[in-house]
Amino acid sequence: MEFLLEDQTQVKLEFRRSKRARRIRLQVDSQGQFTLVAPRFTSERAIQTFLFQYSRWIEKQVAKINQQKELRPEFNYHSGDQFYYFGEPVVLKVIPTSKKRPTVKVRDHDLTIELDETVNEEVGKDMIRSAIEKFYRGKAVEVIHDRLQHFNEFYGFRYNRVTLRNQKSRWGSCSGLKNLNFNWRLIMAPIEVIDYVVVHELCHLKEMNHSSRFWALVEKALPDHKVQRKWLRENHYLLTY
Repeated sequence: MEFLLEDQTQVKLEFRRSKRARRIRLQVDSQGQFTLVAPRFTSERAIQTFLFQYSRWIEKQVAKINQQKELRPEFNYHSGDQFYYFGEPVVLKVIPTSKKRPTVKVRDHDLTIELDETVNEEVGKDMIRSAIEKFYRGKAVEVIHDRLQHFNEFYGFRYNRVTLRNQKSRWGSCSGLKNLNFNWRLIMAPIEVIDYVVVHELCHLKEMNHSSRFWALVEKALPDHKVQRKWLRENHYLLTY
């Protein structure tokens, strides 16, 4: 689905109808993808009216996305690309090697990858991307489990399975079965932001809402949680690879 702005910019929208939706809802994720959700029997006229009413908001989001793209250009997966690790920029350095499997290390401000010198450029890009993801995932598992254990010594809640995923629009979630999910890309954020998301989901084990009781529970462990929440809202576009 596409929506035409006043300046003739075409905005692509992922559109779906939902039996559970009570109203029309529009959101944009950390990758710049707009999603429009409408109740099952909403008329086309009502949808177009909704989009017209939100056109200024859409324009602002498009402008913000374009600005973020300038600040965060697409990766070439060559030496010189900049990534983030615990909130700090690290520069990719690709080192040719005779080893068949790429190895990844972070030292000082360098993200170093030893890559098989015999692979061609396209294969090399895929190998570098996969190696970075594997490295980040491994570190995320280690850090998030550590921070969960640390903060749950304070809260003492019971949870079941912990899963790490690469979600587009969520940094964490808590299910009714007391399963916790986290986005492994959090490893690119400062540790204080990781702590915020961990505590946020832990507190949902007690309060499955965002009521004043929930935020009071978060504040017991993280008095500055609003600062970290703001950082994530304003800088989420940096947490890509």
